[in-house]
Amino acid sequence: MKILHLGKLCPSNEGGIELFSYDLLEYLNSKGIKADLLCFGSETIKNSYKGFDYFSCKMNIKLNSAPISIDYVRKFREIINVYDIIHVHSPNPLAELLSLFVPKNKKVIVHWHSDIVKQKITYLFYKPIQQAFLKRADKIICTSPQYLETSKQLKNFKEKAVVVPLGLNIERLNTKDNDLKYENIKDKLNGKKVVLSIGRFVEYKGFEYLVESAKYFKENTILVIVGTGPLFGKIEEMIKRENLNDKVILTGKVKNINSFLSKCDVFCLPSISRNEAFGLVLVEALYFGKPLVTTNVEGSGMNFVNIDNFTGFVVEPRNPKALAEAINKILSDEDLYKILSQNAKKRFNEFKIEAIGDKIINLYKDILTYNYSIEGGIKSGRKSC
Repeated sequence: MKILHLGKLCPSNEGGIELFSYDLLEYLNSKGIKADLLCFGSETIKNSYKGFDYFSCKMNIKLNSAPISIDYVRKFREIINVYDIIHVHSPNPLAELLSLFVPKNKKVIVHWHSDIVKQKITYLFYKPIQQAFLKRADKIICTSPQYLETSKQLKNFKEKAVVVPLGLNIERLNTKDNDLKYENIKDKLNGKKVVLSIGRFVEYKGFEYLVESAKYFKENTILVIVGTGPLFGKIEEMIKRENLNDKVILTGKVKNINSFLSKCDVFCLPSISRNEAFGLVLVEALYFGKPLVTTNVEGSGMNFVNIDNFTGFVVEPRNPKALAEAINKILSDEDLYKILSQNAKKRFNEFKIEAIGDKIINLYKDILTYNYSIEGGIKSGRKSC
């Protein structure tokens, strides 16, 4: 069985989708499945990373965040016939377009990480290609039932969709070295309860509401937000304007988020739209036994990961007081904290890359078995996981 994953960024990039895909590729190869990655990079070269091969293709331009590469097209045409299944991580318009030209004897799986949300005008022109791609696909993997049920772009293809959440490799979460930026602020954190959030400073993350919620924290509680992005300066100004310098710390980009995740008390993701399709960082927080506070965004997978009153609390979005009340409740009740923390660790087991990888392997076997049965003149009624 040989699988070609069509992704965006090559190894050394640490976005949530990329980290998951690297962990998945590593696991697939460890199970004897030849799984390679075609991706966009700074140069065109074949390389290897943690047990899998990847074809890096020099990116020429970006159109509305979508990478375009002539070498990506050339390499795809060169290697396509080697593989049994093409596994496309969407959204990725170039990969989706190329998948329309996959020979009919090969299978196509779509890993639907997110709808196309921001590029509304461009999407009007791209929609016919996307829908043709989804029609061509043999199976569609969606990362949560919430996202599947609310996706207008998938509404005509639910019968071929299965839900398989994202997963993580425990080994990557076991890094013990402290990040330098954590060392720089740990004196300020000493003796205080730490509320942590991690992500890009963009509108849908809702960081302004979390910063405002710090006004209502109890005296021994401090907020740390890790990350950078276009709204970083705006949030910095807000902290100064609201006199919250002693209540909120912005670290900027860090090398090792495990230092922060392992030592915080509560993890909060205050996102305000379904652009937050899953929130893989929530799974990382579960591994460290951290109670979660998330927002009730319709269609987002956040609240598939965080179960209200089991691993933490779910509150209404854009509501600073509700965020603070949930955080204060967790941090002021030792028995509640212990229960939520234990439940978080149990919940993480469902997101181990081994469990997720096995579900995807079964999906591969199912569609190849179905293909073999049809070619042999026997119609198979087997369903995927």
